[in-house]
Amino acid sequence: MKKIALSLSPLLVASLLVACNTDDNQDAGEENNDQPQEESEDNGETNTNDEDEEVASGEGNGGFLWKVEHGDTEMYLQGTVHLGNDDFYPLDPMIEEAFESADVVLPEFNLLDFDISQEEMLEYAMFNDDTTLDEVLSEETYEELASILEPQGISIEMMNEFQPWYMETLLLELATAESNVDSQQAVDLYFLERAVEDGKEIVDLESAEQQFDMLSNFSMETQVQTLENAVQHFEESPAELEALAQGWLDGDMDAIQAMTTDIEEAGVNEEYWIEMNDNRNIEMANKLDEILQEDSGQTYFVFVGTAHVAIDPSIPTELEEKGYEVTQVY
Repeated sequence: MKKIALSLSPLLVASLLVACNTDDNQDAGEENNDQPQEESEDNGETNTNDEDEEVASGEGNGGFLWKVEHGDTEMYLQGTVHLGNDDFYPLDPMIEEAFESADVVLPEFNLLDFDISQEEMLEYAMFNDDTTLDEVLSEETYEELASILEPQGISIEMMNEFQPWYMETLLLELATAESNVDSQQAVDLYFLERAVEDGKEIVDLESAEQQFDMLSNFSMETQVQTLENAVQHFEESPAELEALAQGWLDGDMDAIQAMTTDIEEAGVNEEYWIEMNDNRNIEMANKLDEILQEDSGQTYFVFVGTAHVAIDPSIPTELEEKGYEVTQVY
């Protein structure tokens, strides 16, 4: 399976890596967003009074938008990818319009408010005992990993104290650099920067600490399995990232839902997907249920990785279980 290293966990971590460099790239990101905002306003005038026309718009990029209503409260659920490029924007008018209508935005976590220090990151990333990377990996995988890192000027010996999950994120960063997409133009970052510019309230569904805790607490067996897979398929990774991004632009639900099959084929423990997707979806749906039950009369725009809205138990199916009518509008 090639996609496991390119599905949810690494893309999640890629978002964390974006956060560390956000200040350096904020100006470029805001400049990038000027045109999409103008486009959304123009298209919004055309589509506002005709919901059927909105639903069938298909005039732009991006997919996977759901809507939930409860009393006087509206909530949009947008599936995203944690990568992007200039061709992504503007997004489809329906998505732009849904975002514009929101009083409150709810990301997985706020990349622009990332406050974990380098020291804290190292505590998550490194072994907390005398274990070393060469002890948990097979000799073959360790040598292959060394051959990937060496051309980048990275000595495998320097990385020997880092856990496999962190090394997997490093490989993703290297693969992303070779692709035509990057994390600095991620859909999540696009929405967040616009939310700040528009003065919208931002409420995290999760914290960076929660996500680091999850990644660093996977069993060593699972960490080794996912790293081995990432090493084995590293050469295909840039093309896989590009295909994943294109699948999101095309609204290819089948490609997203195939992730679970891919993971099974890769021989990765069930623990991975349960923690990465299932449990988190249940928790996020519970938080959204609380917001809907408050019925504040506001409009909410939720944006999370597409697997969270596409792969059961997904956030939409969990909300349906709670009695809400959840409609996919794009």
